[in-house]
Amino acid sequence: MRNKKVLPFILMLTLSLFPESLAADIDMVILVSDNEADSTLAESVANIIGAKGIVKVPWGIYNPNYSAEVLKYVPDRVIIIGGPTAVPIDYEKDFEEMGIPYERLWGKNRYETNLAVIQKLKNEFPEEFSQIETVYITHGRDVLSMLMQKELKQMPSKSIWIFTDKSYEELTLQALDEVIKTARNRPWVEIVITSRFVQLAPIDTITNFLKQRGYTEGAHFTISNVRPAKRFILEALKLVDNKTQMAAKFLDGLDIPRAKRRLSIAKEQIARAWKLYSLGDYQEAYILAVAASRNADFVISISAREWNGIIQGRPEIQLKREVLRLEAKVKVLKELGMDVSNVEAEINELKAILNKPIISPNEYKYIILSISQIKKELREAFIKGSRRHTPVEHVQGRSEKDKHSRKSGR
Repeated sequence: MRNKKVLPFILMLTLSLFPESLAADIDMVILVSDNEADSTLAESVANIIGAKGIVKVPWGIYNPNYSAEVLKYVPDRVIIIGGPTAVPIDYEKDFEEMGIPYERLWGKNRYETNLAVIQKLKNEFPEEFSQIETVYITHGRDVLSMLMQKELKQMPSKSIWIFTDKSYEELTLQALDEVIKTARNRPWVEIVITSRFVQLAPIDTITNFLKQRGYTEGAHFTISNVRPAKRFILEALKLVDNKTQMAAKFLDGLDIPRAKRRLSIAKEQIARAWKLYSLGDYQEAYILAVAASRNADFVISISAREWNGIIQGRPEIQLKREVLRLEAKVKVLKELGMDVSNVEAEINELKAILNKPIISPNEYKYIILSISQIKKELREAFIKGSRRHTPVEHVQGRSEKDKHSRKSGR
């Protein structure tokens, strides 16, 4: 009889040990590419779950300094938004080596990624997800609508973006349904259109869907046909121009005919876009810029894969890259006040060997073993130091097997 009375008490005590909100008790950082859709989505997710920060990386490009930016936050967990083409898998390796759990939320395209993120929010952060106040629906490549909404409107802190296209209306409705069914109060829905280029999933399909769920136009949702200001189109053109130049740098030294053709098209498109912009034809300029952006993305993606293959076939380059990764981590740990002087000396020794004109087999073996040992030392220093250090002030899904838990000691 006593056991029957004790069990409910134990259950209540156990439940009281868990926080009401998972997000409230964990320092999370979001890593995302600068792809306009994913990065905009990441910003709204960060507000919803109270993430400690967002680190945006150039689309399709790995740079260990961005992993280092994440380390500055001393996170308990990292959420990666976007597939391995957008956010290369090397970032995962950096977090795994430092004992930081991470999870990647993604789909085959920005629309599937959008749905994957929303479903994750609903399942893992139900309390925060239920507080969503506003839903913005726009074309997945309409960077103008995203720029304008974020700058011109006082966006609610609990707002979410849903991206659509005429080929992905089912994903749009599924994502929208997830939000509407779960929200405590009926969220306001705003469908944003800024260009005749933007052919959303048929507007009637979305509005009929909303009406079937008790929404009334004007009272619960609206369709905003926004005329983009000149300065926003200028900003969009600059973003695409920079991306096209980056694509050219990535392709330099590679012989990939189809990538060269796409780069040539992208350059021509952005040049014409600037010409039209100077003539005051802002809408046509924007349409060309969006097309150029897609071509530049293709060039960066295929070039990055080619360079990775080259690096894999050149052990000395691969090892130099590993040393650069170690140096980026050391720099951050020093900023966090952790003593890594011994590791610095070891890295300098490896750099001296790698700068030799000829490296012997024994030296290669020594470098590989040393890198492995240094990674362990850095991980231990970070885990030990993060218990007593606060983050540095600075500016700015998959299946279960893809989730990585922190090893013992953190």
